[in-house]
Amino acid sequence: MCLVIAALLLAPVSCGAITYATVNDVSASQLTNSIQITVKADGILEWQPESGGYYGGNYGGSSGRISIRFPGARSSVKNFIDVSMYPVSYVQTYVPQDAVEGVGVALVVGLFTESAYDVTSSPDRQSVIITVKTQRTLEANGRGKGADIGTQKTGLQCRCENGLMTIEALKVGMLKVFGEIGKASGLNIVVDDAVEKRTVSMLLKDTKPEDVLQFIASAYGLSLSKTGDVYMVSEGIPTDLATYRASNTQSFPMKFVRAQTASELLPTFLYSYLHVNSEQNAIVVSAPRQMLDKIKTDLEKVDVAPPQIMIEAIAVELSSAQDLDVSLGLKGQNANSGQVDVNTGSGDISYTTVGALPNDFRARLKALVAERKAQIHSNPRMAVANGQSAEIFIGAQRFMRVKYAQYGGESEKIQGVDVGTRIAITPWTGGNGEITTTISPEVSNVVELDRATGLPTLSSRRASTTVRVKDGETIVIGGLTQKQDYVTHRKVPILGSLPLVGPLFQSRATNSVNTELVILITPRLLTASGHLPNAEEESRLKSRALPNGPSGLR
Repeated sequence: MCLVIAALLLAPVSCGAITYATVNDVSASQLTNSIQITVKADGILEWQPESGGYYGGNYGGSSGRISIRFPGARSSVKNFIDVSMYPVSYVQTYVPQDAVEGVGVALVVGLFTESAYDVTSSPDRQSVIITVKTQRTLEANGRGKGADIGTQKTGLQCRCENGLMTIEALKVGMLKVFGEIGKASGLNIVVDDAVEKRTVSMLLKDTKPEDVLQFIASAYGLSLSKTGDVYMVSEGIPTDLATYRASNTQSFPMKFVRAQTASELLPTFLYSYLHVNSEQNAIVVSAPRQMLDKIKTDLEKVDVAPPQIMIEAIAVELSSAQDLDVSLGLKGQNANSGQVDVNTGSGDISYTTVGALPNDFRARLKALVAERKAQIHSNPRMAVANGQSAEIFIGAQRFMRVKYAQYGGESEKIQGVDVGTRIAITPWTGGNGEITTTISPEVSNVVELDRATGLPTLSSRRASTTVRVKDGETIVIGGLTQKQDYVTHRKVPILGSLPLVGPLFQSRATNSVNTELVILITPRLLTASGHLPNAEEESRLKSRALPNGPSGLR
C-alpha cells in the first residue's frame, strides 16, 4: 500500500489537466514596432488557440483577428476594451457558448489589418502576453499602459436650472459623474462599485435629470432601475448579486431558424448576455430592460422564414440521344446556351439550360414511352428550404464483400451499396427571381462479377456543377451512360455435366445493354405558404400526383 501511495505522489501531472483562475486585468501597451496585450489572472492561466488542441507554450501566425481561449478561467474585467493603437482595434472577452457552468473565457483581438503576432505565457504562468507586430515605427500616443494619465484633458461641468440639466463631461470617472448629477438635481442615486473604472464623455443641454440617467445607461450599456425614489445603477452584464437583481431575463423562441444560428448573427459583444436553450430552440437573454427591447427587435429581424424551392425532376432512359434533341423538341430551345449536348460516345456528363420546357413536351415524352423508345424511371417533386439539399436516387441495392482489420487479423462482412444514379441538388435564391443550383450526380454500375466470390465489382463516375436559372427554367443532365453486360450459361442436362466431354454440351452468350439516362431538373420558387404562385400550375401538380398508369406523367 505504501508503494502505491508513493507512486501516486511521484506521478507527473497530466498535461491535459485544466487549472482554474480568474482573469482580473487586460491591458495594452505600445512598443516601438508592436502592441503588447497582457492578460493577467490570480492563478495559473491555461490557454489555447480557438481551434483547440494546444495548451501553453508559444504560438503565433498572421491574421486579421486573433482568438484564444482560457478553458479554466472566469473573467472579472469588462467585456470590450477600445485599444485603437495601430494595428490593434479592440480587445473583447466573452463566455463562449460551449462553456460548462460558465467556466471558460474567450478573448478576441480585432486588428485594423492582417498582422503577424505571437502568444506566450509569462514565466510564472499567471499572465498571457499577445504581441502584435507592425512594420511601422510607432510613436507614443498616450493610450498605452505606460501613458501619463495626467497629460490627458479631463473636465466636468454640471448645473441644473428650472428642472433642466446641462452637463458636459470629458473622460470623467462614472462615479464622479453620477455624484455631481445627484448633487445638482437632488436625485437619490446608488452606483455599484463595478462601474468604478468607467469614464464618461458627453454633452447634454436642457434635459430632465431622469432622462440624463437614462441616456447614460443606454449609451454605456448599464442597468438602471428605480426603487421608490432611489435610482440604482450597475453593470449591464449580471456578474454578481447586485447586477443580477437589476437585470431582467427573457426567453425568445425562434420560429424559423435555429437558436444557435440566430445568436451567431448578432454582434459578438452580446455573447455575454445570450444563452441558447436548444431544447426549446430559444435564446435566453439576461440584460437591462432597454437592451432586452433592442435584442428582441434584432432577433425578430433575423428570425425570418427562408424561401422554399420546389425541385421537379424527370428521369428518362432513352435508347438514342437523338430522341432528346428531335423527338422531345429540346433542340435549340435556349439560344443563349445552344443545343442540348449529350455525348454518349465519351460518356461525359454534360449540363445544359434549355429554358422553359415546350408546351407539348409531356405529350412527346408519352409518345416515346408508347413506342418503347423511352422509359420514365421517376418523376419526383420535393420542396426544400433555401440552401438545403435534396437527393434523388434511381437504381437498386447490391451487396459487396468488404475486408477490414480486427483484433490483429482480417475479417469480412457483406455490405449493401446503391447501384444506379444518385443526384444531390442544393438550390438557393436571393429573392430576385433567379435560382442558383448546385448539382452533383453520381453514376455507378456493375462492371463484373468476381469469380471466386460471385459478388459484383462496381465502378462509379461523379461530377459537380453550379448553374443559375430563372424561376421555372429547366436544367438537362446528359451523358449518364449505363452499360450492363449479362453472361448467360446454358448446358444440356446430364450430358453437360459429364467429365471431359461436358463442355461440348455447354454454351455461353454475352449480352450488352447500353442506354442513356437523361434527367431534367426544374426548380420553382414557392410562396411563403408553400404553394406555387400560379393557381393553375398548382392544380396541375396536384392532379399529376394521382396514379396514372406506367408512364407516371400527366
